[in-house]
Amino acid sequence: MEDPQSWAYFEHPSELKPKRTKVCASCSHFRYSTTDSCVIIQTCPLHQRLIHGDEHLKKGCRFWKKDVRIFAPEAA
Repeated sequence: MEDPQSWAYFEHPSELKPKRTKVCASCSHFRYSTTDSCVIIQTCPLHQRLIHGDEHLKKGCRFWKKDVRIFAPEAA
């Protein structure tokens, strides 16, 4: 897989649309990464794009997929 730092940001309104549910942060494709300067960036490996600021909390796309990972193993 390519280095996420080389990816472009989502720019066009048609790429990500405002949603109340099924936002990027709850998608199984969504990932955090860091730059060489240790700055946290939000990424979408499916689209190979970076996500601006808090857009991952407000927007999503038609390829949204439920995240089935368990965040708290003690809850399993």
